[in-house]
Amino acid sequence: MAGSLVSCGSHDTPAVCGSVDDLSTSVDALRSTTVTSSAGASALSAVRTDLAAVKADATSQFAPQIAAVETAYAALESSAAIAKAKPTPASLAASAKDFSTFGTAVRTLVADVRSTC
Repeated sequence: MAGSLVSCGSHDTPAVCGSVDDLSTSVDALRSTTVTSSAGASALSAVRTDLAAVKADATSQFAPQIAAVETAYAALESSAAIAKAKPTPASLAASAKDFSTFGTAVRTLVADVRSTC
């Protein structure tokens, strides 16, 4: 039994496990802001940085999930900029919809990566 316990403790955690945790933290920080505010802009920037780290650390196994997050992020970034420039009910609704889509994509990526950590 002692040999199997030592074996478990020597497992190296892939770098993507840490970077996906950082992404999850930055998305949580984004959730606590208004994406059209300066704090939201800073949080979006942190998310962009952490997503780039996940992409660099991940294997091709996660390429579809990363592509989905990148697409959702681009839509959110665009709609947030529009809503900030011209805050109408329609632009704010579009930003909220894009944020929801982004959140779903991130949750999927995080769950899939964590299942391998």
